[in-house]
Amino acid sequence: MNRARVAALVALGLGAAAAVTACSSPDPAAVAAVGFDGSAYMAVLRMCDEGRSLTYVQFAEGADGDPALAWIGRTVEPITFFRIDSEPPDNWVLDVDGGLVSDVPYSFTATADDLTVAGPEVTLAELNDLEAGTVIDAAGTAQPVDDFLEQACSP
Repeated sequence: MNRARVAALVALGLGAAAAVTACSSPDPAAVAAVGFDGSAYMAVLRMCDEGRSLTYVQFAEGADGDPALAWIGRTVEPITFFRIDSEPPDNWVLDVDGGLVSDVPYSFTATADDLTVAGPEVTLAELNDLEAGTVIDAAGTAQPVDDFLEQACSP
C-alpha cells in the first residue's frame, strides 16, 4: 500500500471520529432539581439534549419506592416545571394522584425508554427550609433556580 493511500485512509478515519464526536449527545442528557418557587413546591427538568424526550416523572417514597405522585406525558420544552399537588404541565396527565407527607424521604426521577434522570432525595422539611426561588439539585446543592437552569448542562 503506498503512502498516499495510507495517509488518505488515516485522514478519513480521523474525520469520521471527529464527526461522531461532534454529533454526540450532551452529557448529561438531562438534569433535575426540586425546590420551592414562593407559592408551591416544584420539580424542574432541564433537557440538555433537546432532541431527547422524557415520558414519565415521579416522586417515590424512599422506604418502598412506590410513587406518591407521578405524571405521564412528553416533554416538549427544554425546561419543564412540575408543581407538586397541582395540575400537571401542558400535555401531561396525572398518573398517580397523591402528594407528599411530612417526615418521609422522596426521590424524584424522570424516565424514557433509554434515559433516567435522577433528581435529589428530599423531605418536606428540607423543602420548607428553602428560600423562594431555590432548588436542590441531584448532588444535594441548594441554589437559585435561575443558576441551576443556566449551569446545569455545563460540563
